[in-house]
Amino acid sequence: MITTSSHTPRLARFAILTATGVTALSIAACGSSHTASPTTSPSTAPSPATAAPAPTSSAPAPSQGEAKVRGLIASVNGSAAQVTQENGNATVNFTGSTKITDVTPAALTDVTAGSCVWVRPQEGGQGGQPVTAAAVRLRTAADGKCPQANDSGKHPGVQGSVASVAGNTINVTSTDTSGNATQTAVTVNDKTKYSKQTTADAQAITAGKCMAAKGTQDGGGALQATTIDLRPAHDGKCAGEAGHHGHGG
Repeated sequence: MITTSSHTPRLARFAILTATGVTALSIAACGSSHTASPTTSPSTAPSPATAAPAPTSSAPAPSQGEAKVRGLIASVNGSAAQVTQENGNATVNFTGSTKITDVTPAALTDVTAGSCVWVRPQEGGQGGQPVTAAAVRLRTAADGKCPQANDSGKHPGVQGSVASVAGNTINVTSTDTSGNATQTAVTVNDKTKYSKQTTADAQAITAGKCMAAKGTQDGGGALQATTIDLRPAHDGKCAGEAGHHGHGG
Protein backbone atom coordinates (compact mmCIF):
# COMPACT_ATOMS: atom_id res chain seq x y z
CA MET A 1 0.00 0.00 0.00
CA ILE A 2 1.37 3.41 -1.06
CA THR A 3 1.19 6.11 1.54
CA THR A 4 0.67 9.83 1.03
CA SER A 5 4.12 10.63 2.33
CA SER A 6 5.85 8.44 -0.29
CA HIS A 7 3.65 9.81 -3.14
CA THR A 8 4.65 13.42 -2.53
CA PRO A 9 8.40 13.05 -3.20
CA ARG A 10 7.61 11.19 -6.43
CA LEU A 11 5.47 14.09 -7.64
CA ALA A 12 8.23 16.52 -6.78
CA ARG A 13 10.79 14.47 -8.69
CA PHE A 14 8.40 14.26 -11.66
CA ALA A 15 7.95 18.05 -11.66
CA ILE A 16 11.71 18.59 -11.52
CA LEU A 17 12.31 16.18 -14.41
CA THR A 18 9.56 17.84 -16.46
CA ALA A 19 11.03 21.29 -15.86
CA THR A 20 14.50 20.03 -16.75
CA GLY A 21 13.21 18.52 -19.98
CA VAL A 22 11.47 21.75 -20.99
CA THR A 23 14.61 23.73 -20.27
CA ALA A 24 16.75 21.33 -22.33
CA LEU A 25 14.33 21.54 -25.26
CA SER A 26 14.40 25.35 -25.07
CA ILE A 27 18.21 25.39 -25.08
CA ALA A 28 18.33 22.96 -28.03
CA ALA A 29 15.82 25.06 -29.93
CA CYS A 30 17.83 28.21 -29.32
CA GLY A 31 21.02 26.47 -30.38
CA SER A 32 19.35 25.22 -33.52
CA SER A 33 18.04 28.71 -34.26
CA HIS A 34 21.49 30.29 -33.88
CA THR A 35 23.12 27.64 -36.07
CA ALA A 36 20.68 28.07 -38.93
CA SER A 37 20.87 31.85 -38.86
CA PRO A 38 23.84 32.32 -41.30
CA THR A 39 22.15 30.25 -44.01
CA THR A 40 18.61 31.57 -43.63
CA SER A 41 19.20 35.28 -43.03
CA PRO A 42 19.72 37.46 -46.14
CA SER A 43 23.31 38.48 -46.90
CA THR A 44 24.22 42.16 -46.83
CA ALA A 45 27.53 41.82 -48.77
CA PRO A 46 27.28 42.12 -52.60
CA SER A 47 27.77 38.84 -54.41
CA PRO A 48 30.05 38.61 -57.49
CA ALA A 49 26.97 38.54 -59.73
CA THR A 50 25.53 41.77 -58.24
CA ALA A 51 28.79 43.67 -57.76
CA ALA A 52 28.95 47.16 -59.29
CA PRO A 53 30.25 47.17 -62.91
CA ALA A 54 33.82 48.27 -63.53
CA PRO A 55 34.14 51.91 -64.68
CA THR A 56 34.31 52.35 -68.44
CA SER A 57 37.60 53.50 -69.94
CA SER A 58 37.87 57.00 -71.39
CA ALA A 59 40.78 56.03 -73.65
CA PRO A 60 40.40 56.99 -77.35
CA ALA A 61 39.27 54.42 -79.87
CA PRO A 62 42.04 52.32 -81.44
CA SER A 63 43.65 53.53 -84.63
CA GLN A 64 42.23 52.40 -87.94
CA GLY A 65 45.51 51.73 -89.72
CA GLU A 66 47.54 53.38 -92.47
CA ALA A 67 45.78 56.07 -94.50
CA LYS A 68 46.37 58.85 -97.03
CA VAL A 69 44.87 62.24 -97.71
CA ARG A 70 45.33 64.12 -101.00
CA GLY A 71 43.71 67.40 -101.87
CA LEU A 72 43.59 71.18 -101.56
CA ILE A 73 44.24 72.78 -98.17
CA ALA A 74 41.09 74.75 -97.34
CA SER A 75 42.26 76.10 -93.96
CA VAL A 76 44.84 75.66 -91.23
CA ASN A 77 44.12 76.08 -87.53
CA GLY A 78 47.06 75.48 -85.22
CA SER A 79 48.37 71.99 -85.94
CA ALA A 80 45.35 70.84 -87.95
CA ALA A 81 44.62 71.33 -91.65
CA GLN A 82 41.28 70.93 -93.38
CA VAL A 83 41.79 69.32 -96.78
CA THR A 84 39.24 69.18 -99.59
CA GLN A 85 39.45 65.86 -101.44
CA GLU A 86 37.53 64.61 -104.44
CA ASN A 87 35.47 62.38 -102.13
CA GLY A 88 34.95 64.88 -99.31
CA ASN A 89 36.76 66.81 -96.62
CA ALA A 90 39.42 65.45 -94.28
CA THR A 91 41.31 66.63 -91.21
CA VAL A 92 45.09 66.24 -91.13
CA ASN A 93 46.90 66.71 -87.81
CA PHE A 94 50.65 67.33 -87.76
CA THR A 95 53.37 67.67 -85.11
CA GLY A 96 56.99 68.69 -84.89
CA SER A 97 58.01 65.15 -85.85
CA THR A 98 55.99 65.16 -89.10
CA LYS A 99 58.32 65.12 -92.13
CA ILE A 100 57.31 67.95 -94.44
CA THR A 101 58.50 68.71 -97.97
CA ASP A 102 57.49 71.76 -99.98
CA VAL A 103 57.55 72.31 -103.74
CA THR A 104 58.29 75.78 -105.07
CA PRO A 105 58.74 77.12 -108.63
CA ALA A 106 62.16 76.84 -110.27
CA ALA A 107 63.80 77.48 -113.63
CA LEU A 108 66.20 75.80 -116.05
CA THR A 109 69.01 77.89 -114.57
CA ASP A 110 68.50 76.06 -111.26
CA VAL A 111 69.38 72.74 -112.95
CA THR A 112 73.13 72.26 -112.63
CA ALA A 113 75.61 69.38 -112.70
CA GLY A 114 75.18 67.25 -109.59
CA SER A 115 71.55 68.22 -109.05
CA CYS A 116 69.08 65.47 -108.26
CA VAL A 117 66.15 65.53 -110.68
CA TRP A 118 62.96 63.71 -111.50
CA VAL A 119 61.74 64.18 -115.07
CA ARG A 120 58.17 63.57 -116.22
CA PRO A 121 58.09 62.98 -119.98
CA GLN A 122 55.54 64.66 -122.21
CA GLU A 123 52.46 62.64 -122.99
CA GLY A 124 52.57 60.78 -126.30
CA GLY A 125 56.33 60.27 -126.19
CA GLN A 126 57.59 57.43 -128.35
CA GLY A 127 60.19 56.22 -125.86
CA GLY A 128 63.89 56.04 -126.49
CA GLN A 129 66.13 59.12 -126.48
CA PRO A 130 66.07 62.00 -126.21
CA VAL A 131 63.17 62.26 -123.77
CA THR A 132 61.14 65.47 -124.01
CA ALA A 133 60.38 66.75 -120.53
CA ALA A 134 56.96 68.00 -119.54
CA ALA A 135 58.27 68.74 -116.04
CA VAL A 136 61.59 68.72 -114.23
CA ARG A 137 61.67 68.55 -110.46
CA LEU A 138 64.81 69.30 -108.46
CA ARG A 139 65.18 67.28 -105.28
CA THR A 140 67.54 67.35 -102.31
CA ALA A 141 70.11 64.57 -102.03
CA ALA A 142 69.90 62.32 -98.96
CA ASP A 143 73.11 60.77 -97.57
CA GLY A 144 74.89 61.74 -100.76
CA LYS A 145 72.36 59.91 -102.95
CA CYS A 146 69.50 61.13 -105.08
CA PRO A 147 66.09 60.03 -103.72
CA GLN A 148 63.99 57.67 -105.78
CA ALA A 149 60.56 58.98 -106.75
CA ASN A 150 57.51 56.83 -107.40
CA ASP A 151 57.42 56.54 -111.20
CA SER A 152 55.28 53.43 -111.51
CA GLY A 153 52.31 55.29 -113.03
CA LYS A 154 51.32 55.73 -116.65
CA HIS A 155 54.02 58.37 -117.11
CA PRO A 156 57.26 56.62 -116.05
CA GLY A 157 59.93 59.20 -115.41
CA VAL A 158 63.66 59.64 -115.53
CA GLN A 159 65.42 60.21 -112.23
CA GLY A 160 68.98 60.53 -111.10
CA SER A 161 71.86 62.97 -110.95
CA VAL A 162 72.48 65.63 -113.58
CA ALA A 163 75.73 64.83 -115.41
CA SER A 164 75.70 67.98 -117.55
CA VAL A 165 73.49 70.70 -119.00
CA ALA A 166 74.09 71.90 -122.56
CA GLY A 167 71.57 74.32 -124.06
CA ASN A 168 68.18 72.62 -123.95
CA THR A 169 69.56 69.18 -123.14
CA ILE A 170 69.96 67.76 -119.65
CA ASN A 171 71.97 64.55 -119.34
CA VAL A 172 70.74 62.50 -116.40
CA THR A 173 72.68 59.58 -114.89
CA SER A 174 70.45 56.95 -113.34
CA THR A 175 71.56 54.02 -111.18
CA ASP A 176 69.46 50.89 -110.76
CA THR A 177 69.21 48.70 -107.67
CA SER A 178 72.14 46.59 -108.92
CA GLY A 179 74.40 49.63 -109.14
CA ASN A 180 74.40 49.78 -112.95
CA ALA A 181 74.49 53.34 -114.31
CA THR A 182 72.80 54.56 -117.48
CA GLN A 183 72.62 58.03 -119.00
CA THR A 184 69.54 59.58 -120.54
CA ALA A 185 69.40 62.75 -122.66
CA VAL A 186 66.43 64.92 -121.66
CA THR A 187 65.28 67.72 -123.95
CA VAL A 188 63.45 70.73 -122.54
CA ASN A 189 61.39 73.38 -124.35
CA ASP A 190 59.25 76.43 -123.60
CA LYS A 191 56.44 74.19 -122.30
CA THR A 192 58.63 72.42 -119.74
CA LYS A 193 57.79 73.35 -116.14
CA TYR A 194 60.35 73.41 -113.34
CA SER A 195 59.95 72.99 -109.61
CA LYS A 196 62.11 72.43 -106.56
CA GLN A 197 61.27 70.14 -103.64
CA THR A 198 62.94 70.94 -100.30
CA THR A 199 62.55 70.02 -96.64
CA ALA A 200 60.23 72.42 -94.84
CA ASP A 201 58.55 73.02 -91.49
CA ALA A 202 54.94 73.53 -90.44
CA GLN A 203 55.04 77.17 -91.53
CA ALA A 204 54.90 75.93 -95.12
CA ILE A 205 51.45 74.38 -94.56
CA THR A 206 49.11 77.12 -95.79
CA ALA A 207 45.68 77.33 -97.39
CA GLY A 208 45.65 77.13 -101.17
CA LYS A 209 48.42 74.54 -101.49
CA CYS A 210 48.03 70.93 -102.48
CA MET A 211 48.79 68.35 -99.80
CA ALA A 212 49.61 64.68 -99.98
CA ALA A 213 49.74 63.29 -96.43
CA LYS A 214 50.37 59.81 -95.08
CA GLY A 215 49.89 58.52 -91.55
CA THR A 216 47.50 56.77 -89.23
CA GLN A 217 43.78 57.44 -89.09
CA ASP A 218 42.52 57.80 -85.54
CA GLY A 219 39.16 56.71 -84.14
CA GLY A 220 37.63 60.09 -84.96
CA GLY A 221 38.58 59.87 -88.62
CA ALA A 222 41.42 62.43 -88.56
CA LEU A 223 44.78 61.59 -90.14
CA GLN A 224 47.74 61.77 -87.77
CA ALA A 225 50.35 62.63 -90.40
CA THR A 226 53.85 61.19 -90.42
CA THR A 227 54.75 62.74 -93.80
CA ILE A 228 53.31 65.69 -95.71
CA ASP A 229 54.21 66.70 -99.27
CA LEU A 230 53.18 70.17 -100.37
CA ARG A 231 53.03 71.57 -103.88
CA PRO A 232 51.44 74.52 -105.67
CA ALA A 233 47.87 74.35 -106.89
CA HIS A 234 47.01 75.21 -110.49
CA ASP A 235 43.98 77.44 -110.92
CA GLY A 236 42.89 76.47 -107.41
CA LYS A 237 42.96 72.77 -108.18
CA CYS A 238 45.22 69.84 -107.39
CA ALA A 239 45.64 67.75 -110.54
CA GLY A 240 47.35 64.37 -110.65
CA GLU A 241 48.75 62.29 -107.82
CA ALA A 242 51.54 63.54 -105.56
CA GLY A 243 53.53 60.39 -106.28
CA HIS A 244 53.65 61.41 -109.93
CA HIS A 245 54.09 65.09 -109.00
CA GLY A 246 50.95 66.15 -110.82
CA HIS A 247 50.65 68.27 -113.89
CA GLY A 248 53.05 71.08 -114.22
CA GLY A 249 55.74 69.40 -112.11
